[in-house]
Amino acid sequence: MEFEKLLKGLESNFSSASLRDLAATILRLADSIDQDCNSEHVRSTYPMFSRAARIERNAMQLGVVAAKEQSRAKVRDDAIGPDIIGIPAWNMLLELFRQFAGGAKVSTKSLQLIAGCPETTALRIIDRLEQRGLVIRTQSAADRRVTFINLTREGVVTVGLVLERLSD
Repeated sequence: MEFEKLLKGLESNFSSASLRDLAATILRLADSIDQDCNSEHVRSTYPMFSRAARIERNAMQLGVVAAKEQSRAKVRDDAIGPDIIGIPAWNMLLELFRQFAGGAKVSTKSLQLIAGCPETTALRIIDRLEQRGLVIRTQSAADRRVTFINLTREGVVTVGLVLERLSD
């Protein structure tokens, strides 16, 4: 009974979009907890004078650009409908870049929620991104059922270059 009351209260006070945003935030928190996320352990992984290093140095500012782009996409999707013009792969790449900027990994479930598509579609997109060398999968050390997705160096450079152009 208590659970039903809670659900009714959530349903009457929040839109479905707000609940999805909350779910995505909770999943990001769970991803951070799984990783024992600690910003002191985040170190540069690219050679100093490479394009990847330049983008990595600017990752926090570019992460803000990625967040703005996600907000623009959400406004667009809310107004017109994600089923018509949604761009799940780009939304995934933006989220992966934002989390890269903060030194975190993203679970496949989180990416599926961010992309707003069915799980099978999300996994197909992740497969394609992996085939193109933009992402890599790793298993969670804490929970073998969880798979994390990270941008590869090529993925960081590709998305970072687009975000640099968008920030001009």
